[in-house]
Amino acid sequence: MGNSFDSWFSYETLLTATWSPDAGVVVTSSVLPVAWARALERIGRDLRVRHFNGAIASIRFEAEHRQIREDDELDYVWLSSDVTPEGGVSHGMGHSGEGVLATAGEEAVAVSCANLVQDQIERTGIQWPRGRAGGAMSAVLLGGIATWSGRDGEKAAIGSLPT
Repeated sequence: MGNSFDSWFSYETLLTATWSPDAGVVVTSSVLPVAWARALERIGRDLRVRHFNGAIASIRFEAEHRQIREDDELDYVWLSSDVTPEGGVSHGMGHSGEGVLATAGEEAVAVSCANLVQDQIERTGIQWPRGRAGGAMSAVLLGGIATWSGRDGEKAAIGSLPT
Protein backbone atom coordinates (compact mmCIF):
# COMPACT_ATOMS: atom_id res chain seq x y z
CA MET A 1 0.00 0.00 0.00
CA GLY A 2 2.87 2.38 0.72
CA ASN A 3 4.07 2.21 -2.87
CA SER A 4 0.60 2.91 -4.27
CA PHE A 5 0.12 5.88 -1.93
CA ASP A 6 3.58 7.25 -2.68
CA SER A 7 3.18 6.93 -6.44
CA TRP A 8 -0.28 8.57 -6.36
CA PHE A 9 1.24 11.69 -4.80
CA SER A 10 4.52 11.70 -6.72
CA TYR A 11 5.07 14.56 -9.11
CA GLU A 12 7.00 14.76 -12.36
CA THR A 13 8.77 17.94 -13.46
CA LEU A 14 7.73 18.96 -16.98
CA LEU A 15 9.49 22.34 -17.24
CA THR A 16 12.37 24.08 -15.50
CA ALA A 17 13.27 27.73 -15.96
CA THR A 18 14.92 30.67 -14.26
CA TRP A 19 14.25 34.40 -14.16
CA SER A 20 16.56 37.29 -13.39
CA PRO A 21 16.19 41.02 -14.09
CA ASP A 22 19.03 40.91 -16.63
CA ALA A 23 18.28 37.68 -18.51
CA GLY A 24 14.50 37.50 -18.14
CA VAL A 25 13.03 34.00 -18.33
CA VAL A 26 15.34 31.23 -19.54
CA VAL A 27 13.62 27.87 -20.05
CA THR A 28 16.21 25.18 -19.34
CA SER A 29 14.04 22.14 -20.11
CA SER A 30 10.45 21.52 -21.14
CA VAL A 31 8.17 18.83 -22.51
CA LEU A 32 5.13 21.12 -22.29
CA PRO A 33 3.53 22.86 -25.29
CA VAL A 34 5.21 26.10 -26.40
CA ALA A 35 2.33 28.09 -24.84
CA TRP A 36 3.99 27.52 -21.45
CA ALA A 37 7.31 29.10 -22.47
CA ARG A 38 5.53 32.04 -24.11
CA ALA A 39 3.37 32.61 -21.01
CA LEU A 40 6.42 32.53 -18.71
CA GLU A 41 8.29 34.97 -21.00
CA ARG A 42 5.37 37.39 -20.74
CA ILE A 43 5.30 37.11 -16.95
CA GLY A 44 9.08 37.59 -16.96
CA ARG A 45 8.73 40.95 -18.72
CA ASP A 46 6.32 42.10 -16.02
CA LEU A 47 8.57 40.85 -13.22
CA ARG A 48 10.93 43.73 -14.03
CA VAL A 49 8.43 46.40 -12.90
CA ARG A 50 6.02 47.41 -10.14
CA HIS A 51 7.59 45.93 -7.00
CA PHE A 52 6.67 47.26 -3.58
CA ASN A 53 8.62 46.58 -0.37
CA GLY A 54 11.69 45.15 -2.08
CA ALA A 55 13.05 43.82 -5.33
CA ILE A 56 13.45 40.31 -6.71
CA ALA A 57 16.97 39.01 -7.41
CA SER A 58 15.98 35.72 -9.05
CA ILE A 59 13.31 33.04 -9.37
CA ARG A 60 13.58 29.33 -10.19
CA PHE A 61 10.53 27.71 -11.76
CA GLU A 62 9.37 24.08 -11.98
CA ALA A 63 6.13 23.05 -13.66
CA GLU A 64 4.94 19.73 -12.26
CA HIS A 65 2.06 17.30 -12.59
CA ARG A 66 0.98 14.11 -10.86
CA GLN A 67 2.58 11.10 -12.48
CA ILE A 68 -0.51 8.99 -11.90
CA ARG A 69 -3.93 10.44 -12.72
CA GLU A 70 -7.37 8.92 -12.87
CA ASP A 71 -7.82 10.42 -16.33
CA ASP A 72 -5.15 11.78 -18.70
CA GLU A 73 -7.73 14.31 -19.89
CA LEU A 74 -7.30 15.91 -16.44
CA ASP A 75 -3.55 16.49 -16.64
CA TYR A 76 -3.29 19.58 -14.44
CA VAL A 77 0.10 21.29 -14.11
CA TRP A 78 1.22 23.57 -11.27
CA LEU A 79 4.03 26.11 -11.53
CA SER A 80 6.20 26.10 -8.41
CA SER A 81 8.55 29.01 -7.74
CA ASP A 82 11.59 29.58 -5.56
CA VAL A 83 11.90 33.35 -5.08
CA THR A 84 15.09 35.06 -3.87
CA PRO A 85 14.67 38.73 -2.89
CA GLU A 86 17.52 41.17 -3.49
CA GLY A 87 19.88 40.91 -0.53
CA GLY A 88 17.95 37.94 0.85
CA VAL A 89 17.92 34.16 0.72
CA SER A 90 15.91 31.70 -1.33
CA HIS A 91 12.48 31.02 0.12
CA GLY A 92 12.28 27.46 -1.21
CA MET A 93 10.27 25.92 -4.01
CA GLY A 94 6.51 26.04 -3.51
CA HIS A 95 3.11 26.73 -4.98
CA SER A 96 -0.28 27.53 -3.56
CA GLY A 97 -3.28 27.75 -5.83
CA GLU A 98 -4.88 26.17 -8.83
CA GLY A 99 -3.05 24.56 -11.70
CA VAL A 100 -4.10 24.55 -15.34
CA LEU A 101 -4.42 21.80 -17.92
CA ALA A 102 -1.13 20.94 -19.62
CA THR A 103 -2.82 21.50 -22.99
CA ALA A 104 -4.42 24.85 -22.08
CA GLY A 105 -3.88 27.85 -24.32
CA GLU A 106 -1.30 30.52 -23.64
CA GLU A 107 -3.75 32.97 -22.05
CA ALA A 108 -5.06 30.45 -19.49
CA VAL A 109 -1.50 29.31 -18.73
CA ALA A 110 -0.39 32.93 -18.24
CA VAL A 111 -3.19 33.64 -15.72
CA SER A 112 -2.57 30.44 -13.74
CA CYS A 113 1.21 30.90 -13.65
CA ALA A 114 0.97 34.62 -12.83
CA ASN A 115 -1.28 33.86 -9.84
CA LEU A 116 1.02 31.09 -8.61
CA VAL A 117 4.18 33.22 -8.99
CA GLN A 118 2.51 36.24 -7.37
CA ASP A 119 1.61 34.15 -4.33
CA GLN A 120 5.19 32.95 -3.84
CA ILE A 121 6.58 36.48 -4.29
CA GLU A 122 4.18 37.78 -1.64
CA ARG A 123 5.47 35.14 0.77
CA THR A 124 8.83 36.96 0.67
CA GLY A 125 7.16 40.22 1.76
CA ILE A 126 7.33 41.80 -1.70
CA GLN A 127 4.14 42.92 -3.40
CA TRP A 128 4.02 42.40 -7.16
CA PRO A 129 2.65 43.74 -9.37
CA ARG A 130 1.55 46.86 -7.58
CA GLY A 131 -1.31 48.84 -9.09
CA ARG A 132 -1.08 52.56 -9.66
CA ALA A 133 -3.72 53.11 -6.95
CA GLY A 134 -1.83 50.82 -4.56
CA GLY A 135 -2.53 47.24 -3.67
CA ALA A 136 -1.69 44.17 -5.69
CA MET A 137 -3.08 43.67 -9.17
CA SER A 138 -4.82 40.37 -9.96
CA ALA A 139 -4.26 38.12 -12.96
CA VAL A 140 -7.57 37.44 -14.70
CA LEU A 141 -8.85 36.32 -18.08
CA LEU A 142 -10.77 39.21 -19.69
CA GLY A 143 -12.22 38.72 -23.14
CA GLY A 144 -9.91 35.76 -23.63
CA ILE A 145 -6.78 37.82 -22.82
CA ALA A 146 -4.55 37.26 -19.75
CA THR A 147 -4.79 40.61 -17.98
CA TRP A 148 -3.53 42.33 -14.84
CA SER A 149 -6.42 44.13 -13.17
CA GLY A 150 -6.04 46.79 -10.47
CA ARG A 151 -8.58 47.89 -7.90
CA ASP A 152 -8.94 51.31 -9.59
CA GLY A 153 -9.88 49.75 -12.94
CA GLU A 154 -6.32 49.80 -14.29
CA LYS A 155 -5.81 46.98 -16.78
CA ALA A 156 -2.81 45.74 -18.77
CA ALA A 157 -2.27 42.56 -20.78
CA ILE A 158 0.15 40.22 -19.01
CA GLY A 159 3.53 40.88 -20.58
CA SER A 160 2.90 44.57 -21.25
CA LEU A 161 2.74 46.06 -17.76
CA PRO A 162 4.07 49.64 -17.87
CA THR A 163 6.40 51.02 -15.22
